[in-house]
Amino acid sequence: MKMHFIVSVGTSIIGNYEKYGTSLRLSRPSFRQSSIFDNSSFPIPGKFYSDYNYILDDFKDEENWGAEQKSIEKVKKEKFKEINSSDCYYHLISTDTAECLFCASHLGHEVLKDTEVTYYVPLGLGAADDAQFVDIGLPNLLSCVAGILNRVEEQGDEATIIPTGGYKAIIPYLTIASILYTKPAYYIYEDSDTLIKLPAPPLSVDTAAFRLALVLLENIAGLNEKEAAPYFEALSESFQKLVYVNQDGKYEYNAFGERLKNMFAGQALRSPLEIRAAGNTLIPGLGKYEDTFRDMTRLGETVWIGDKAPEMADHARHHHINLFAYTELLLLPILNSSPHFLSSEELFLLLGMVYLHDCGHSLSSLPFSSGRIPLLPTEIRIFHNLLGFLRLQDNVFQQALQRQGIQLSNFDFKNIASLSVYHRKKMPLLNGCCTGPEGTEIELKPLSTVSMIHNKKKIEGKRLALLAALFRIIDGMDKQVGRAGDANEVTMKAEAILADLPHLWDRAVRIGSMLSSLAPDAKEKADQILNQIIDDYELKESAGSNKDHSQSLAPCYGCEEATCQFECKSPRNFSEIPEYLELEKALNGTKSEIFFSLAWEYLEARVRFFFQVLQPSYYYSDLLLGMPKVTHSSSNGKRHITINFPENKDVSNSREKIEEVWEEIKKWISDKIEKHAPEQKIQYASLQQPEQIAQVIRDEYCSEKYSEVAEILKDADIIVVFQYKGNPVPCWKIGQQK
Repeated sequence: MKMHFIVSVGTSIIGNYEKYGTSLRLSRPSFRQSSIFDNSSFPIPGKFYSDYNYILDDFKDEENWGAEQKSIEKVKKEKFKEINSSDCYYHLISTDTAECLFCASHLGHEVLKDTEVTYYVPLGLGAADDAQFVDIGLPNLLSCVAGILNRVEEQGDEATIIPTGGYKAIIPYLTIASILYTKPAYYIYEDSDTLIKLPAPPLSVDTAAFRLALVLLENIAGLNEKEAAPYFEALSESFQKLVYVNQDGKYEYNAFGERLKNMFAGQALRSPLEIRAAGNTLIPGLGKYEDTFRDMTRLGETVWIGDKAPEMADHARHHHINLFAYTELLLLPILNSSPHFLSSEELFLLLGMVYLHDCGHSLSSLPFSSGRIPLLPTEIRIFHNLLGFLRLQDNVFQQALQRQGIQLSNFDFKNIASLSVYHRKKMPLLNGCCTGPEGTEIELKPLSTVSMIHNKKKIEGKRLALLAALFRIIDGMDKQVGRAGDANEVTMKAEAILADLPHLWDRAVRIGSMLSSLAPDAKEKADQILNQIIDDYELKESAGSNKDHSQSLAPCYGCEEATCQFECKSPRNFSEIPEYLELEKALNGTKSEIFFSLAWEYLEARVRFFFQVLQPSYYYSDLLLGMPKVTHSSSNGKRHITINFPENKDVSNSREKIEEVWEEIKKWISDKIEKHAPEQKIQYASLQQPEQIAQVIRDEYCSEKYSEVAEILKDADIIVVFQYKGNPVPCWKIGQQK
C-alpha cells in the first residue's frame, strides 16, 4: 500500500529553538515561477540560514522536534505500523514566508531525506496579514490539496492529512479537504503527545444550492472576464471561489471546484433508491457478493418505470427505500451478535428480494400459450408477485439491462425471482402449493420443500423459508405515509382522484351505453363479472375491519408460549383465473369479436374507476402510524424483537383533508351513480383506525389463516412482538375455547 502524507508546515521548530534565547535571522531566497518543488529544486535550509549546520544537532533532539515531525512519527507508529518507508510519500505545504519555508526545507531535506518529498507554496498564501491571504491564498490552498488528492485517487493510493502546522486558519481548510475526500486527518496539539484523529464527518456539498449555481458556473467556464461578468456577479462569494482566470484570460474551475462539481454530478446522477440500496449498512456482510449487489443497485428506479399502480405506493421513490431501512432495524442486532445467522449468499438473496420484489407492478399482462392476456388494475396487484417472477427471468429484460451496461448473471436474477415470488402472503412457505392462473403453467411448491444453488452453494428450503419470513416482517412494517410521499403529497393525490372521478365514470358510462345498445347480453354478463370482482376484492383493507381483536384466549405461533394448541393453517391449492378469460368464457356464444373487445373495455373502465375511488382510503391508512421503533432482547435462548408503532400525530390536518375527500367521494357516488351499481358499496365503508392498521400488520406475522411466518421464525428462536403506542397488539385467537 502506498501512503501519501499531506502535511501543513508551521514554525514550531523555530519556537522550540528560540526558547534557548537565540533568535534565527532568516532570509528568503528567490523562487522559480512554479509553486511546486521537489527535493532537488527546493532550496536547502542553509539557503535560509547561513549558520544552519551549527544548530542542526539541536534540531535532532526529540524535545525540539517540530509539531509536524511529531505527528508524522506518531501516525506511522500508531496507525501504519506495517508500512515501509519506501511506500511513504510526503507533500509539504508551506506559506510563502521565510520562517515557514525554512521549516519546510528542514523537514524535507533532513527529517524526510530518505523519502520522496514534494513542496507546495500556494500563490498568495503568505503572511496572515497579507492582503492576498484570504482572497487568493486560501482558495489556492484548497486547490492545492484537491490537486494532490485527485492525483492520489487516480493512482489508486491512500492519503492521510496532517494539519498540525501552520496558521490556525489553514487547519480548517485542510479539514474541509478531509471531509470532501473522506480521508482521515491527524493532529497533535502544541506540546501534547496525544495523537488526535479528526474523522471525516458525513457531510457533503449542498446539492440543492450547487444545482442552482452549477448552471452559471458551467456557463462561466471558458468565458473571459467581461463575457462572464453578469453570471459571475450573480454567484455568491463562496461559489465565485470555485473558478479563476487562467493564463489565457479565460475562467476555469480550480481543482477544488472540479472536485465539488464531480461530487455533485455523482450525487445528481444517482437516484435516492440507488444511494440507499448501495449504502445500506448490511453490505459488508455480503463478502464476495458486495460488488455484484452494487452493480444491481445501478438499476436505480428504472426497473419501476411504467408502474401501473403508482397511486397505491410509490415503489421507486419511497417504498423500497423504506424497506432497506427496516431491513437494517430487523437484522443489524441479530448479525452483530450472530454473524453467521445468514450466509453471504442468503444475505445477498434477501437484499435482492428487498430491491426487486415489486418490479412486477410495471407489467400489465400475463403470458399464455395463446398470447399475452391483459390484466385489470386490481389483478396487477393480485398477480404482481408472479409478474415480477416472470419479468426477472425474462431474457428480453436481461438484455435491456445489458444495453445499459448492467451485467448480472442469469442465476442471480433467477434465484432472486424464485425467492421474491413468495413475498405475497398467499404463497405457501410450509404447506400447500400455488398454481398460477390457468394457462400459465406456473406451479410453486412450498418454499421449505425446495432448494436453490447459488454460485455453487446449496441453500436448503428451510433457509429459503426463513428469508421469506424475515422479508414479510420487513415488508409489513412499511405502513406509513412514506409509502406514497409526504402528507401534502398524498393529500393532493387524493384531491386529484376526486377531481378525476367524473372523467373516469363518464368513460365507463359511454362504453357501457354502446355495449348495451349493440350487445345487451354481453353487457349483462360483464356486469355480473364486475359485481364478483368488487365483492372479491379486499375492500375491507381500505374500509376497515369490524373483527374484534380485543382478547386472546389461546396461544398460537405468534405468542411467546412454546407450543401452539391449534394446527397452522396454510394456503390451499388455488388458481386465480384472469378476468379476461372469465369474460371470454362468459361471452363464448357472442358472435362478434368487436362485442368482446367492447365488453372488455367496459369492464376495464368500471374496475379502474373502482380502483381509483379506493385509493384515498389507502392514503388515510398510511397517515395513521408513525415510524416503528424496533428493539431486540434475549431470554431463555430466544430473541424477542419488539416492533412498536406510535400514532402519527403530526398529520392531523392532512387526515382531516382526506376525510373530507372521502366524504365527497361517497357523496358523489350517491348522487351520480345508479343505486344498484356495485360501486355503491363504498358508501358503507368506513376509514380505518390506527389500532386496525397495527392489527393488519401483525396478521402478516400470525393470523387465523396464515401463521407460517411465526412458525418459521419460532423455529429460528425468534419471537416478534407487535405493539401500538407501547401496548401489545392482541393475538388473533378469539373465542376458540368457548
